Amino acid sequence: MKIKKIPDEYFITIMDRLSRFQPANIRYERVFDDIISKYSANCNCSSLTDKLYLVEEIFNYSLGYSEKSLYFNQLFLQIENIYFESNEISYRYLSTRLNYVEIISKISKFANLPKNLYWLINLLNFSDDVYELRKKKNLLYPIEKIILCEGQTEELLLEPICKILGLDFSKYGIKVIPAGGKNQVARKYYKMVEYTKLPFFILLDRDASKIKDLINTKLRAIDDLYLIKSGEFEDIIPKNILLKTINYIHKNDFNCYFDDFSDNDTMVHNLENIYKMYGFGEYKKADFAKDLANYIENFSKAEDFNSSELLDIANSISSSFTRI
Repeated sequence: MKIKKIPDEYFITIMDRLSRFQPANIRYERVFDDIISKYSANCNCSSLTDKLYLVEEIFNYSLGYSEKSLYFNQLFLQIENIYFESNEISYRYLSTRLNYVEIISKISKFANLPKNLYWLINLLNFSDDVYELRKKKNLLYPIEKIILCEGQTEELLLEPICKILGLDFSKYGIKVIPAGGKNQVARKYYKMVEYTKLPFFILLDRDASKIKDLINTKLRAIDDLYLIKSGEFEDIIPKNILLKTINYIHKNDFNCYFDDFSDNDTMVHNLENIYKMYGFGEYKKADFAKDLANYIENFSKAEDFNSSELLDIANSISSSFTRI
């Protein structure tokens, strides 16, 4: 059998994909198929047993084997059972004996790693409760709750805003998942609840009442749904935060003022008009949300949001989460 060693830097990609929030049968199949195609001359495994055996051989050739890695095997199995409905194929993938200790040791030498890998690195020399470790170091993992939202704006802004209001997503294992648009939320929820055991908090804009009705037909007792009363997500961000962010971004250009915002228009339209009026270029929601998140993280305080519906949303998320 002709096999090749896996290079150290590729273990970052491998462990990143193996530790994503998907059932193991999905994430492991893709990774294992990729490993076999890249590092073995035998790409035609006739059965799952053959595939798992070959991957073990490739890993053992690249890393050797360590009994210490059984800790990670057991941990990954436990977390899989907490996250997802039982699946025999997932169990077989997760039972594959890979030298996780050596893999994680290798990737720990690299900088700017994804948060799921930073969590694994912290587990190397830690023997206490993994939930206490998460709280102690704000690691996000293990995940305990999912916030399903419409798009990237909410994904970028919910976490820094809630953190200022006293709810740290990374500390309490709250993962934000964007659906890719209002019309995708129900479809995403329907699909995920087929295999996900974790509770959901679903956040929708006011104009998504029909989506809310669709979701309510399948809403589980452990899940919660919040329909924004004031309009879109941008409409509930305090105007002074938006104003200060614009002026911070464009501090070498013109300053805008409160009078530039119309109370009779949506906040997105207001921002589009302000960008045109002052010649700031095209208003792009995602780019502005990144700048806004950065401003909030570095310059905002809890009192900035006292009169905002965001405080109600943060409280709703918190009250629906039993560990908080």
